[in-house]
Amino acid sequence: MSKFADIHCHPSLHPFAYDYVGKKKNENVWDEDRPKVKQRKSAFPEYTQSDFRTMARGGVKLAFVSIYPIEQGWFNPKVFGEGNVADLLARIISKLPIQFVNEVQSDEFRYYDFFFKEYHYLNEEDSMPHDVDGEVYRYIIIKPGDDIDVILNSENTIGVIMTVEGAQSFVAADAEMIDNENFNLDQTLSHIEAIKTWDHPPFFVSLSHHFNNGFCGHARSFPGIAAKMMYETLRLDDELNDKGRMLIDCLLGIGDYEGNGQRILIDTKHMSIKARSEYYDKISAFNERKGDADKIPIVVSHTGYSGHETMEDAARVPDSDEKYKSSGIFNNWSINLCDDEIIHIFNSNGIMGLNFDERILSGKAVMDDYDEKFKKKETKKRSIELQKFWAQQMLNNILGIVNVVVNSG
Repeated sequence: MSKFADIHCHPSLHPFAYDYVGKKKNENVWDEDRPKVKQRKSAFPEYTQSDFRTMARGGVKLAFVSIYPIEQGWFNPKVFGEGNVADLLARIISKLPIQFVNEVQSDEFRYYDFFFKEYHYLNEEDSMPHDVDGEVYRYIIIKPGDDIDVILNSENTIGVIMTVEGAQSFVAADAEMIDNENFNLDQTLSHIEAIKTWDHPPFFVSLSHHFNNGFCGHARSFPGIAAKMMYETLRLDDELNDKGRMLIDCLLGIGDYEGNGQRILIDTKHMSIKARSEYYDKISAFNERKGDADKIPIVVSHTGYSGHETMEDAARVPDSDEKYKSSGIFNNWSINLCDDEIIHIFNSNGIMGLNFDERILSGKAVMDDYDEKFKKKETKKRSIELQKFWAQQMLNNILGIVNVVVNSG
């Protein structure tokens, strides 16, 4: 079987929630929930996509597992209201147990606490055996200095590298406190320096995610009906603030924080164009005249190619459904990669991961072509022609990025 790596997945998000409230179904990262046909086209998928059982069957040998204390913006009472009906709506969208949704909505919720708990939840399953189709599998969390090849060559073993989605994960505050800038930055930086001493510190952190986190502007991510239900406008498309600049230095161990422990890289996915541009300039300046071993690599973990030559071009028209309607082969929203930032990432010896999501990888023309060529019955059968169609679009994104590097000279 071929070996694969997935540099961004969330196998623990739902199982952790079910385990947290004491449910005895779907509470383990090895539990599988296969999709029904109608669920595949849902804007809010209700099935597991990266449980360890599915990864084992698919030949995944290295999984970058993202810890994500879910943002309260998913359950905004301004959108859903309050009470049992609101809880049910939130439950339908997230497929999280209502008891967990209530925990996240409570005034006592703190992002760092739930980050800490999900981290230890994953640690509890480290090296534990599980039956997969009659064979014993396990995952091993990789520590700094471990020989990855030993783990990758071990039979029926998946290597796990911890990552984090959203810098709010390090803040002992809730969304309202963050929105009002009412949180302790020194405490947050102390959390990061403590995390660097853990046995399995995260390899990288996605600085932004869907909602304001107090450090960094984010790019628009929700299309269609999801955009109407989710309030992501606060600090949308904004730049880094001073707290965010300090946070980056602390994570990378540079500037005033030089030598503060294991470096935690920055994943630029979800960062706004303004924030990404500033970050690329900072890393380019740091890496100048340094050898490859001393450079800070730029990571973008789950993205697509926008087709824009420059970030300035991408930001000229705000992201919207109308903007997307004008797109051709590639999704033209600014959350996706532009030519100039691809060169920054390449020059830093960084890494780009493509998101296996049809809309993120595809412009409106491609989606229209898909709708015209394929009927529901063909989607149900997962026809060879359908697989070729999406394989071609994945290839278009890969070649789009490769051609930028090749043509850069």
